Amino acid sequence: MNDLAEKALHAIVVARNHVSGRPVLMLSIGGFVASGTVVFAGGRIGAAPAALPLTSWFGLLAHAGYTVTNLIPGLLMIAGIAALAALWLVALSLARTLGERGVWTIATVWAVPFVIGPPLLSTDVYSYAAHGLLARAGLSPYHHAPSALAGQAIVNAIDPNWRSTPSTGGPLSTAIEHLLVEVSAGNPLGAVLLLRALAVVCAVAIGRLAADLAGRRRAAEAVAITALNPAMLLYVVSGAHFEGLFVALLLGALVRAGQRRWILAIVLACAAAGVKPIGLIAVVAILATHAIGHRPHIAWRTAARELALAVGALAVCALVVPYGLGWVGNLGSVTHERTRFAPANLVSDAISPIVPGASFDDLAAGGRVATVLAAVTAVCYLFVTMRNRPLDRTVGFALLAVGVLGPVLYPWFLLWGLPCIAATARRVWRDWVVALSVAACVLTPAGFATRTGTLVTGVGLAVVAAALAARLLARRRAESALAAR
Repeated sequence: MNDLAEKALHAIVVARNHVSGRPVLMLSIGGFVASGTVVFAGGRIGAAPAALPLTSWFGLLAHAGYTVTNLIPGLLMIAGIAALAALWLVALSLARTLGERGVWTIATVWAVPFVIGPPLLSTDVYSYAAHGLLARAGLSPYHHAPSALAGQAIVNAIDPNWRSTPSTGGPLSTAIEHLLVEVSAGNPLGAVLLLRALAVVCAVAIGRLAADLAGRRRAAEAVAITALNPAMLLYVVSGAHFEGLFVALLLGALVRAGQRRWILAIVLACAAAGVKPIGLIAVVAILATHAIGHRPHIAWRTAARELALAVGALAVCALVVPYGLGWVGNLGSVTHERTRFAPANLVSDAISPIVPGASFDDLAAGGRVATVLAAVTAVCYLFVTMRNRPLDRTVGFALLAVGVLGPVLYPWFLLWGLPCIAATARRVWRDWVVALSVAACVLTPAGFATRTGTLVTGVGLAVVAAALAARLLARRRAESALAAR
Protein backbone atom coordinates (compact mmCIF):
# COMPACT_ATOMS: atom_id res chain seq x y z
CA MET A 1 0.00 0.00 0.00
CA ASN A 2 2.99 2.31 0.63
CA ASP A 3 4.09 1.74 -2.97
CA LEU A 4 0.59 2.63 -4.13
CA ALA A 5 0.63 5.79 -2.04
CA GLU A 6 4.04 6.79 -3.40
CA LYS A 7 2.82 6.22 -6.96
CA ALA A 8 -0.24 8.38 -6.24
CA LEU A 9 1.95 11.19 -4.89
CA HIS A 10 4.28 10.84 -7.89
CA ALA A 11 1.29 11.07 -10.26
CA ILE A 12 0.24 14.29 -8.55
CA VAL A 13 3.73 15.75 -9.03
CA VAL A 14 3.68 14.78 -12.73
CA ALA A 15 0.23 16.31 -13.15
CA ARG A 16 1.43 19.48 -11.49
CA ASN A 17 4.33 19.75 -13.94
CA HIS A 18 1.96 19.27 -16.89
CA VAL A 19 -0.43 22.03 -15.84
CA SER A 20 2.21 24.50 -14.67
CA GLY A 21 2.24 26.25 -18.08
CA ARG A 22 -1.47 27.15 -18.15
CA PRO A 23 -2.65 26.05 -14.72
CA VAL A 24 -6.01 27.82 -14.54
CA LEU A 25 -7.17 26.59 -17.94
CA MET A 26 -5.89 23.03 -17.51
CA LEU A 27 -7.21 22.61 -13.98
CA SER A 28 -10.57 24.12 -14.96
CA ILE A 29 -11.00 21.71 -17.89
CA GLY A 30 -9.83 18.67 -15.94
CA GLY A 31 -12.02 19.48 -12.94
CA PHE A 32 -15.05 20.16 -15.11
CA VAL A 33 -14.69 16.76 -16.78
CA ALA A 34 -14.24 15.03 -13.40
CA SER A 35 -17.22 16.87 -11.87
CA GLY A 36 -19.37 16.12 -14.90
CA THR A 37 -18.46 12.45 -14.64
CA VAL A 38 -19.45 12.38 -10.96
CA VAL A 39 -22.78 14.07 -11.66
CA PHE A 40 -23.61 11.91 -14.69
CA ALA A 41 -22.73 8.65 -12.94
CA GLY A 42 -24.48 9.76 -9.77
CA GLY A 43 -27.62 10.46 -11.74
CA ARG A 44 -27.55 6.92 -13.13
CA ILE A 45 -27.34 5.57 -9.59
CA GLY A 46 -29.52 7.90 -7.53
CA ALA A 47 -29.22 8.96 -3.93
CA ALA A 48 -31.26 6.39 -1.99
CA PRO A 49 -33.01 3.04 -2.51
CA ALA A 50 -36.76 2.90 -3.13
CA ALA A 51 -36.95 6.66 -3.70
CA LEU A 52 -38.60 8.42 -6.63
CA PRO A 53 -37.13 11.74 -7.79
CA LEU A 54 -39.33 14.81 -8.16
CA THR A 55 -38.09 15.31 -11.72
CA SER A 56 -35.79 13.66 -14.25
CA TRP A 57 -33.40 16.59 -13.73
CA PHE A 58 -32.54 17.23 -17.38
CA GLY A 59 -32.74 13.50 -18.05
CA LEU A 60 -30.02 12.61 -15.55
CA LEU A 61 -32.51 10.77 -13.31
CA ALA A 62 -35.03 8.12 -14.27
CA HIS A 63 -38.68 8.72 -13.40
CA ALA A 64 -39.01 5.04 -12.53
CA GLY A 65 -36.80 5.53 -9.49
CA TYR A 66 -33.21 5.21 -8.43
CA THR A 67 -31.01 2.26 -9.38
CA VAL A 68 -28.86 2.25 -6.27
CA THR A 69 -26.85 -0.91 -7.05
CA ASN A 70 -25.16 -0.48 -10.41
CA LEU A 71 -21.50 -1.45 -10.53
CA ILE A 72 -20.36 0.38 -13.68
CA PRO A 73 -21.81 3.83 -12.77
CA GLY A 74 -20.60 3.27 -9.20
CA LEU A 75 -17.04 2.67 -10.35
CA LEU A 76 -17.29 5.61 -12.74
CA MET A 77 -18.50 7.89 -9.96
CA ILE A 78 -15.76 6.88 -7.52
CA ALA A 79 -13.18 7.31 -10.30
CA GLY A 80 -14.52 10.81 -10.97
CA ILE A 81 -14.29 11.67 -7.27
CA ALA A 82 -10.73 10.33 -7.14
CA ALA A 83 -9.76 12.40 -10.20
CA LEU A 84 -11.34 15.50 -8.69
CA ALA A 85 -9.45 14.93 -5.43
CA ALA A 86 -6.16 14.51 -7.31
CA LEU A 87 -6.73 17.73 -9.25
CA TRP A 88 -7.58 19.46 -5.99
CA LEU A 89 -4.21 18.42 -4.56
CA VAL A 90 -2.51 19.85 -7.62
CA ALA A 91 -4.47 23.09 -7.26
CA LEU A 92 -3.48 23.32 -3.58
CA SER A 93 0.19 22.96 -4.46
CA LEU A 94 -0.14 25.72 -7.09
CA ALA A 95 -2.46 28.01 -5.11
CA ARG A 96 0.05 30.85 -4.74
CA THR A 97 0.86 30.70 -8.44
CA LEU A 98 -2.82 30.65 -9.38
CA GLY A 99 -3.69 33.61 -7.18
CA GLU A 100 -7.02 34.16 -5.49
CA ARG A 101 -8.79 35.12 -8.72
CA GLY A 102 -7.48 32.03 -10.49
CA VAL A 103 -8.64 29.76 -7.67
CA TRP A 104 -12.12 31.30 -7.78
CA THR A 105 -12.24 30.77 -11.55
CA ILE A 106 -11.39 27.09 -11.11
CA ALA A 107 -13.89 26.71 -8.26
CA THR A 108 -16.65 28.23 -10.40
CA VAL A 109 -15.97 25.88 -13.31
CA TRP A 110 -15.79 22.82 -11.06
CA ALA A 111 -19.04 23.73 -9.32
CA VAL A 112 -21.10 24.15 -12.51
CA PRO A 113 -21.98 20.42 -12.97
CA PHE A 114 -22.89 20.11 -9.28
CA VAL A 115 -25.10 23.21 -9.45
CA ILE A 116 -26.92 21.95 -12.55
CA GLY A 117 -27.08 18.27 -11.58
CA PRO A 118 -29.33 16.49 -9.06
CA PRO A 119 -28.50 16.16 -5.34
CA LEU A 120 -25.98 13.35 -4.89
CA LEU A 121 -25.26 10.86 -2.09
CA SER A 122 -28.06 12.10 0.17
CA THR A 123 -31.77 13.00 0.09
CA ASP A 124 -31.55 15.42 3.02
CA VAL A 125 -32.46 18.38 0.83
CA TYR A 126 -35.81 16.73 0.11
CA SER A 127 -36.30 16.28 3.85
CA TYR A 128 -35.68 20.02 4.27
CA ALA A 129 -38.37 20.79 1.71
CA ALA A 130 -40.75 18.37 3.45
CA HIS A 131 -40.16 20.12 6.78
CA GLY A 132 -41.06 23.41 5.13
CA LEU A 133 -44.25 21.91 3.72
CA LEU A 134 -45.17 20.59 7.18
CA ALA A 135 -44.68 24.05 8.68
CA ARG A 136 -46.75 25.59 5.89
CA ALA A 137 -49.54 23.16 6.73
CA GLY A 138 -49.42 24.22 10.38
CA LEU A 139 -47.60 21.09 11.58
CA SER A 140 -44.41 21.24 13.59
CA PRO A 141 -41.52 19.39 11.88
CA TYR A 142 -40.35 18.48 15.38
CA HIS A 143 -43.55 16.57 16.11
CA HIS A 144 -44.42 15.30 12.62
CA ALA A 145 -42.23 13.41 10.17
CA PRO A 146 -42.28 13.90 6.36
CA SER A 147 -44.50 10.81 6.13
CA ALA A 148 -47.32 12.99 7.52
CA LEU A 149 -47.46 14.54 4.02
CA ALA A 150 -49.20 11.42 2.77
CA GLY A 151 -49.76 11.30 -0.97
CA GLN A 152 -47.27 14.05 -1.83
CA ALA A 153 -44.39 13.34 -4.20
CA ILE A 154 -41.82 14.87 -1.85
CA VAL A 155 -42.24 11.94 0.56
CA ASN A 156 -41.30 9.42 -2.13
CA ALA A 157 -38.14 11.41 -2.92
CA ILE A 158 -36.78 10.92 0.62
CA ASP A 159 -34.72 7.93 1.72
CA PRO A 160 -37.25 5.48 3.27
CA ASN A 161 -35.08 5.28 6.40
CA TRP A 162 -35.77 8.96 7.11
CA ARG A 163 -39.38 9.40 6.00
CA SER A 164 -40.67 8.74 9.51
CA THR A 165 -38.04 10.81 11.33
CA PRO A 166 -38.95 14.27 12.70
CA SER A 167 -36.55 17.16 12.26
CA THR A 168 -33.37 17.37 14.33
CA GLY A 169 -32.26 20.71 12.89
CA GLY A 170 -32.10 23.93 14.85
CA PRO A 171 -34.95 26.46 14.87
CA LEU A 172 -33.27 28.74 12.33
CA SER A 173 -32.96 25.91 9.83
CA THR A 174 -36.66 25.14 10.33
CA ALA A 175 -37.54 28.80 9.80
CA ILE A 176 -35.49 28.87 6.58
CA GLU A 177 -37.16 25.69 5.34
CA HIS A 178 -40.59 27.25 5.96
CA LEU A 179 -39.57 30.55 4.35
CA LEU A 180 -38.25 28.95 1.16
CA VAL A 181 -41.35 26.79 0.78
CA GLU A 182 -43.49 29.90 1.14
CA VAL A 183 -41.39 31.75 -1.44
CA SER A 184 -41.82 28.82 -3.84
CA ALA A 185 -45.61 28.92 -3.26
CA GLY A 186 -45.59 25.42 -1.80
CA ASN A 187 -43.82 23.86 -4.79
CA PRO A 188 -41.38 21.25 -3.37
CA LEU A 189 -39.11 21.32 -6.42
CA GLY A 190 -38.97 25.10 -6.23
CA ALA A 191 -37.99 24.84 -2.56
CA VAL A 192 -35.23 22.35 -3.44
CA LEU A 193 -33.86 24.74 -6.07
CA LEU A 194 -33.90 27.61 -3.58
CA LEU A 195 -32.09 25.44 -1.04
CA ARG A 196 -29.47 24.66 -3.69
CA ALA A 197 -29.10 28.40 -4.43
CA LEU A 198 -28.65 29.10 -0.71
CA ALA A 199 -25.99 26.37 -0.52
CA VAL A 200 -24.06 27.89 -3.44
CA VAL A 201 -24.11 31.33 -1.79
CA CYS A 202 -22.88 29.75 1.45
CA ALA A 203 -20.04 27.95 -0.36
CA VAL A 204 -18.89 31.29 -1.81
CA ALA A 205 -19.17 32.92 1.62
CA ILE A 206 -17.09 30.11 3.17
CA GLY A 207 -14.29 30.74 0.67
CA ARG A 208 -14.36 34.50 1.24
CA LEU A 209 -14.45 34.22 5.04
CA ALA A 210 -11.67 31.62 5.01
CA ALA A 211 -9.55 34.08 3.01
CA ASP A 212 -10.28 36.81 5.58
CA LEU A 213 -9.34 34.46 8.40
CA ALA A 214 -6.08 33.42 6.71
CA GLY A 215 -4.96 36.91 5.75
CA ARG A 216 -4.14 38.49 2.40
CA ARG A 217 -0.87 36.61 1.84
CA ARG A 218 -2.53 33.19 2.14
CA ALA A 219 -5.96 34.07 0.78
CA ALA A 220 -5.56 31.95 -2.37
CA GLU A 221 -4.59 28.88 -0.34
CA ALA A 222 -7.51 29.40 2.04
CA VAL A 223 -9.99 29.60 -0.85
CA ALA A 224 -8.45 26.53 -2.49
CA ILE A 225 -8.68 24.38 0.63
CA THR A 226 -12.29 25.37 1.38
CA ALA A 227 -14.32 26.48 -1.65
CA LEU A 228 -12.42 24.14 -3.99
CA ASN A 229 -12.63 21.21 -1.57
CA PRO A 230 -14.32 18.15 -3.20
CA ALA A 231 -16.19 17.44 0.04
CA MET A 232 -17.61 20.97 -0.08
CA LEU A 233 -18.70 20.47 -3.68
CA LEU A 234 -20.31 17.09 -2.98
CA TYR A 235 -22.13 17.78 0.27
CA VAL A 236 -22.76 21.54 0.25
CA VAL A 237 -23.10 22.55 -3.41
CA SER A 238 -24.63 19.30 -4.69
CA GLY A 239 -26.25 17.90 -1.54
CA ALA A 240 -27.35 21.36 -0.31
CA HIS A 241 -26.81 20.36 3.31
CA PHE A 242 -27.31 23.01 5.97
CA GLU A 243 -23.68 22.41 6.93
CA GLY A 244 -22.91 25.11 4.35
CA LEU A 245 -24.94 27.77 6.18
CA PHE A 246 -23.67 26.53 9.53
CA VAL A 247 -20.00 26.78 8.52
CA ALA A 248 -20.50 30.20 6.86
CA LEU A 249 -21.99 31.62 10.07
CA LEU A 250 -19.29 29.93 12.14
CA LEU A 251 -16.44 31.32 10.04
CA GLY A 252 -18.11 34.74 10.18
CA ALA A 253 -18.07 34.51 13.97
CA LEU A 254 -14.38 33.53 14.01
CA VAL A 255 -13.44 36.36 11.65
CA ARG A 256 -15.28 38.90 13.82
CA ALA A 257 -13.67 37.45 16.95
CA GLY A 258 -10.27 37.89 15.30
CA GLN A 259 -11.20 41.55 14.71
CA ARG A 260 -12.22 41.78 18.40
CA ARG A 261 -15.81 42.57 17.45
CA TRP A 262 -17.04 40.26 20.17
CA ILE A 263 -20.73 41.14 20.21
CA LEU A 264 -21.14 40.40 16.51
CA ALA A 265 -19.03 37.24 16.90
CA ILE A 266 -21.32 35.97 19.67
CA VAL A 267 -24.47 36.76 17.70
CA LEU A 268 -23.14 34.95 14.61
CA ALA A 269 -22.08 31.94 16.69
CA CYS A 270 -25.56 31.82 18.25
CA ALA A 271 -27.08 31.96 14.75
CA ALA A 272 -24.85 29.02 13.75
CA ALA A 273 -26.13 27.14 16.81
CA GLY A 274 -29.65 28.02 15.69
CA VAL A 275 -28.94 26.19 12.43
CA LYS A 276 -27.00 23.27 13.93
CA PRO A 277 -27.20 23.00 17.73
CA ILE A 278 -23.68 21.58 17.80
CA GLY A 279 -22.62 25.20 17.26
CA LEU A 280 -23.13 25.76 21.00
CA ILE A 281 -19.53 24.59 21.31
CA ALA A 282 -18.40 27.66 19.36
CA VAL A 283 -20.56 29.95 21.52
CA VAL A 284 -18.90 28.66 24.69
CA ALA A 285 -15.42 28.90 23.14
CA ILE A 286 -15.89 32.51 22.04
CA LEU A 287 -17.31 33.56 25.42
CA ALA A 288 -14.42 31.89 27.24
CA THR A 289 -11.76 33.31 24.90
CA HIS A 290 -12.97 36.87 25.41
CA ALA A 291 -13.31 36.47 29.18
CA ILE A 292 -9.83 35.04 29.80
CA GLY A 293 -8.28 37.97 27.94
CA HIS A 294 -9.21 40.33 30.81
CA ARG A 295 -8.08 40.72 34.38
CA PRO A 296 -10.02 38.53 36.83
CA HIS A 297 -12.27 41.27 38.24
CA ILE A 298 -13.14 42.46 34.73
CA ALA A 299 -13.38 38.95 33.26
CA TRP A 300 -16.33 37.99 35.47
CA ARG A 301 -18.22 41.13 34.55
CA THR A 302 -17.47 40.67 30.84
CA ALA A 303 -18.43 37.01 30.96
CA ALA A 304 -21.73 37.76 32.72
CA ARG A 305 -22.64 40.49 30.23
CA GLU A 306 -21.82 38.46 27.16
CA LEU A 307 -23.39 35.31 28.58
CA ALA A 308 -26.61 37.28 28.93
CA LEU A 309 -26.24 38.40 25.30
CA ALA A 310 -25.70 34.79 24.16
CA VAL A 311 -28.70 33.53 26.14
CA GLY A 312 -30.85 36.28 24.65
CA ALA A 313 -29.67 35.54 21.11
CA LEU A 314 -30.30 31.81 21.54
CA ALA A 315 -33.74 32.55 22.98
CA VAL A 316 -34.60 34.67 19.95
CA CYS A 317 -33.47 31.80 17.68
CA ALA A 318 -35.67 29.38 19.61
CA LEU A 319 -38.69 31.66 19.31
CA VAL A 320 -38.58 32.11 15.53
CA VAL A 321 -40.61 28.91 15.12
CA PRO A 322 -43.13 27.12 17.36
CA TYR A 323 -41.54 24.51 19.63
CA GLY A 324 -38.09 25.87 18.79
CA LEU A 325 -36.43 23.47 21.22
CA GLY A 326 -38.22 20.44 19.80
CA TRP A 327 -34.98 19.17 18.28
CA VAL A 328 -33.78 18.18 21.77
CA GLY A 329 -36.22 15.29 22.02
CA ASN A 330 -35.40 14.06 18.52
CA LEU A 331 -31.62 13.74 18.83
CA GLY A 332 -31.89 10.00 19.46
CA SER A 333 -33.41 9.48 16.02
CA VAL A 334 -30.13 10.55 14.38
CA THR A 335 -28.36 7.53 15.83
CA HIS A 336 -30.82 4.84 14.76
CA GLU A 337 -28.65 3.80 11.81
CA ARG A 338 -25.35 1.96 11.90
CA THR A 339 -22.86 3.85 9.74
CA ARG A 340 -19.90 2.03 8.27
CA PHE A 341 -16.43 2.91 9.59
CA ALA A 342 -17.77 5.07 12.42
CA PRO A 343 -15.32 4.79 15.35
CA ALA A 344 -18.23 3.77 17.59
CA ASN A 345 -18.91 0.76 15.38
CA LEU A 346 -15.21 -0.09 15.08
CA VAL A 347 -14.94 -0.11 18.87
CA SER A 348 -18.00 -2.36 19.22
CA ASP A 349 -16.52 -4.75 16.65
CA ALA A 350 -13.20 -4.74 18.51
CA ILE A 351 -14.73 -5.65 21.87
CA SER A 352 -17.05 -8.35 20.51
CA PRO A 353 -14.38 -11.12 20.82
CA ILE A 354 -13.79 -10.09 24.45
CA VAL A 355 -17.47 -10.49 25.41
CA PRO A 356 -18.77 -13.13 22.98
CA GLY A 357 -22.01 -13.59 24.94
CA ALA A 358 -23.06 -9.95 24.58
CA SER A 359 -25.89 -9.09 22.21
CA PHE A 360 -25.46 -6.90 19.15
CA ASP A 361 -27.36 -4.03 20.81
CA ASP A 362 -25.18 -4.22 23.94
CA LEU A 363 -22.00 -4.16 21.87
CA ALA A 364 -23.26 -1.21 19.83
CA ALA A 365 -24.20 0.67 23.00
CA GLY A 366 -20.79 -0.06 24.53
CA GLY A 367 -18.97 1.25 21.48
CA ARG A 368 -21.08 4.38 21.36
CA VAL A 369 -20.65 5.13 25.06
CA ALA A 370 -16.88 4.72 24.75
CA THR A 371 -16.53 7.09 21.78
CA VAL A 372 -18.94 9.67 23.19
CA LEU A 373 -16.90 9.73 26.42
CA ALA A 374 -13.77 10.18 24.29
CA ALA A 375 -15.42 13.10 22.46
CA VAL A 376 -16.46 14.75 25.74
CA THR A 377 -12.94 14.28 27.12
CA ALA A 378 -11.40 15.81 23.98
CA VAL A 379 -13.70 18.83 24.08
CA CYS A 380 -13.04 19.41 27.79
CA TYR A 381 -9.28 19.18 27.19
CA LEU A 382 -9.49 21.67 24.33
CA PHE A 383 -11.40 24.14 26.49
CA VAL A 384 -9.04 23.77 29.45
CA THR A 385 -5.99 24.34 27.23
CA MET A 386 -7.53 26.90 24.88
CA ARG A 387 -4.88 29.49 25.79
CA ASN A 388 -2.34 27.34 23.94
CA ARG A 389 -3.91 27.66 20.48
CA PRO A 390 -5.89 30.10 18.32
CA LEU A 391 -9.66 30.22 18.73
CA ASP A 392 -10.33 28.82 15.27
CA ARG A 393 -8.34 25.66 16.04
CA THR A 394 -10.04 25.16 19.40
CA VAL A 395 -13.46 25.40 17.76
CA GLY A 396 -12.45 23.32 14.75
CA PHE A 397 -10.86 20.52 16.76
CA ALA A 398 -13.79 20.38 19.17
CA LEU A 399 -16.38 20.17 16.37
CA LEU A 400 -14.27 17.61 14.53
CA ALA A 401 -13.99 15.48 17.67
CA VAL A 402 -17.76 15.49 18.14
CA GLY A 403 -18.40 14.79 14.47
CA VAL A 404 -15.99 11.87 14.26
CA LEU A 405 -16.54 10.34 17.70
CA GLY A 406 -20.32 10.62 17.79
CA PRO A 407 -22.61 7.56 17.75
CA VAL A 408 -22.83 7.78 13.94
CA LEU A 409 -20.51 9.24 11.32
CA TYR A 410 -21.88 10.83 8.16
CA PRO A 411 -19.32 12.42 5.83
CA TRP A 412 -20.82 15.90 6.08
CA PHE A 413 -20.23 15.78 9.86
CA LEU A 414 -16.53 16.29 9.07
CA LEU A 415 -17.43 19.67 7.56
CA TRP A 416 -18.41 20.97 11.00
CA GLY A 417 -14.80 21.47 12.02
CA LEU A 418 -12.56 21.04 8.97
CA PRO A 419 -13.17 24.50 7.37
CA CYS A 420 -12.37 26.19 10.71
CA ILE A 421 -9.01 24.43 10.84
CA ALA A 422 -8.35 24.58 7.09
CA ALA A 423 -8.38 28.36 6.78
CA THR A 424 -5.14 28.78 8.76
CA ALA A 425 -3.75 25.21 8.57
CA ARG A 426 -0.03 24.91 7.92
CA ARG A 427 2.26 21.98 7.22
CA VAL A 428 1.19 18.90 9.24
CA TRP A 429 -2.27 20.25 10.08
CA ARG A 430 -2.87 21.05 6.44
CA ASP A 431 -1.93 17.48 5.50
CA TRP A 432 -4.50 16.18 8.00
CA VAL A 433 -7.20 18.53 6.67
CA VAL A 434 -6.57 17.33 3.12
CA ALA A 435 -6.59 13.67 4.15
CA LEU A 436 -9.83 13.95 6.13
CA SER A 437 -11.50 15.88 3.31
CA VAL A 438 -10.65 13.17 0.79
CA ALA A 439 -11.72 10.49 3.29
CA ALA A 440 -15.12 12.20 3.59
CA CYS A 441 -15.60 11.81 -0.16
CA VAL A 442 -15.26 8.01 -0.02
CA LEU A 443 -17.16 7.26 3.20
CA THR A 444 -20.48 6.60 1.46
CA PRO A 445 -19.82 5.37 -2.09
CA ALA A 446 -22.93 4.94 -4.23
CA GLY A 447 -23.83 2.19 -6.66
CA PHE A 448 -22.45 -0.79 -4.75
CA ALA A 449 -23.93 -3.62 -2.74
CA THR A 450 -23.23 -3.48 0.99
CA ARG A 451 -20.13 -5.70 0.97
CA THR A 452 -18.71 -4.13 -2.17
CA GLY A 453 -19.35 -0.65 -0.81
CA THR A 454 -17.56 -1.55 2.42
CA LEU A 455 -14.62 -2.86 0.40
CA VAL A 456 -14.49 0.30 -1.76
CA THR A 457 -14.57 2.53 1.31
CA GLY A 458 -11.95 0.42 3.07
CA VAL A 459 -9.60 0.58 0.10
CA GLY A 460 -10.18 4.32 -0.29
CA LEU A 461 -9.47 5.02 3.37
CA ALA A 462 -6.40 2.78 3.28
CA VAL A 463 -5.00 4.69 0.28
CA VAL A 464 -5.68 8.02 2.02
CA ALA A 465 -4.02 6.78 5.23
CA ALA A 466 -0.99 5.45 3.34
CA ALA A 467 -0.59 8.68 1.37
CA LEU A 468 -0.87 10.71 4.57
CA ALA A 469 1.72 8.53 6.29
CA ALA A 470 4.09 8.85 3.30
CA ARG A 471 3.58 12.62 3.29
CA LEU A 472 4.23 12.98 7.02
CA LEU A 473 7.31 10.75 6.80
CA ALA A 474 8.70 12.77 3.89
CA ARG A 475 8.07 15.99 5.79
CA ARG A 476 9.83 14.61 8.87
CA ARG A 477 12.84 13.52 6.84
CA ALA A 478 13.05 16.94 5.21
CA GLU A 479 12.94 18.66 8.59
CA SER A 480 15.62 16.31 9.95
CA ALA A 481 17.86 17.00 6.97
CA LEU A 482 17.35 20.74 7.37
CA ALA A 483 18.19 20.52 11.09
CA ALA A 484 21.32 18.51 10.30
CA ARG A 485 22.53 21.16 7.85
